[in-house]
Amino acid sequence: MRIRMNSIIAAAAVFAVVTATLIAVGQAPQAPAGQPAAGAAPARGGGAGAGGGRGGAGGAGGRGGNAAPAAPAGPTPRLPNGKPDLSGHWNNPYTANMAAGAVDPMTRMPLTYARQGETFPNSPPMANGNAPKKFDLPYTDWGLKHWLEYDPVKNGDYTGVCLPFGFSRSINAPRGLQIMQNNDALAFLFEQNTWHIWIPTNGTKWPAGYPENWNGQSVGHWDGDTLVIETDKFNGYTRLDTSGHPHSKDLKIITTLLRTDSNTIQHTVTIHDPKAYTQDWTNVRTWRLQPATNMIMEYACEENNYGAADGSITPWRRPTDEELNN
Repeated sequence: MRIRMNSIIAAAAVFAVVTATLIAVGQAPQAPAGQPAAGAAPARGGGAGAGGGRGGAGGAGGRGGNAAPAAPAGPTPRLPNGKPDLSGHWNNPYTANMAAGAVDPMTRMPLTYARQGETFPNSPPMANGNAPKKFDLPYTDWGLKHWLEYDPVKNGDYTGVCLPFGFSRSINAPRGLQIMQNNDALAFLFEQNTWHIWIPTNGTKWPAGYPENWNGQSVGHWDGDTLVIETDKFNGYTRLDTSGHPHSKDLKIITTLLRTDSNTIQHTVTIHDPKAYTQDWTNVRTWRLQPATNMIMEYACEENNYGAADGSITPWRRPTDEELNN
């Protein structure tokens, strides 16, 4: 049987159009390079801060954040050892203000504490907008001082010069993360600034004397099907979120991840920092699996960080031990 060449060309054209359409459906439009990095420090003029390599303003859910899962949910996938496999590219909710969703770790009810809701109109406004700061978490005197003093426009912020966001602020960022996992460990691969965090889950300990750092040191263990991650040993330079909620070097973050089906992870994060807060508090969130066409991408903050070069972003200065402790 003879096949006409124009039929082959027509079939190829249809295939190309269908393929392009499927790809377009799975990928949200990208912001042009040079736009501010979501979660970064505001610039002096009141705009957002340092631009990442891909850029892109931060909205709820981040890139592709409102895309539905590519397929109906199936059962929870499992590792060879029988534990849930958390692997996948996840859409974790952009959380610029952790106080807005803070609940009691035990009851999951809204927090109650002294001075709750008190406003401070004479202090620098919140970093994610210009609303006055409030007594929005159960601060100690130390915590309240560092909350009210935070002014990234005047004093700079470490994110404005592309330094690591820290464990909490990286999880809060809007660009999604990839989890890679085996029986012994897992890794968070953040699209934000192409960072990673490695977490042993087989009892491996970090070496003694390992220096305190931006992301802390994380170890994981299983409580049934729930992965519990405990993170401490922070250098004290970071903030919990874009709003600028403080923490001390004594911070311990307890993270839980429970994969309830093939498309969903239930996530909690509990903040334990007696130097900054009079009681522990928790955020509860839901992660959704991103469509297969929405892939993690390179993100080079330094490439288009024009604000750091032209002076529109105030340079950040490393705090002294005295400033961290008082």
